[in-house]
Amino acid sequence: MLDWTERLTVALTIGFLSSLAVVITLSRPIVWLVWGVAMVLLAGAALIVVNRDSPPG
Repeated sequence: MLDWTERLTVALTIGFLSSLAVVITLSRPIVWLVWGVAMVLLAGAALIVVNRDSPPG
């Protein structure tokens, strides 16, 4: 069974790949920029959550 950090990693990977598919389809520079910033913020938030002493909730 996966623990909560592994489930978070799987969810982030699925979200990353599905949003990347949408961005590739739209193929507009502003969409790429917004997507890039959003992915950096999301990855940073995930690192903060994972590095806490206890799981969220």
